[in-house]
Amino acid sequence: MAHPVKLRVIAGVPKDCNFWLEHDSWNGVCEELGVTVRGSSFEDAKRKMEAGLQAHIESVLCKQSGASRKKVA
Repeated sequence: MAHPVKLRVIAGVPKDCNFWLEHDSWNGVCEELGVTVRGSSFEDAKRKMEAGLQAHIESVLCKQSGASRKKVA
């Protein structure tokens, strides 16, 4: 039997987001997932959106994983 190799793979999931300048800061929203951010520049807001989306997706996956473990137990 072959020995499995376990490693974390990060898969990017493209999501449509809107960004706009307001009062000297950039705002961003991913309406589909309810994620909002504010940044000092467009690049800052985009980075924060990427981090926010990643955290949201990880949270959803963690909740699903916990729910499926409870059903098995």
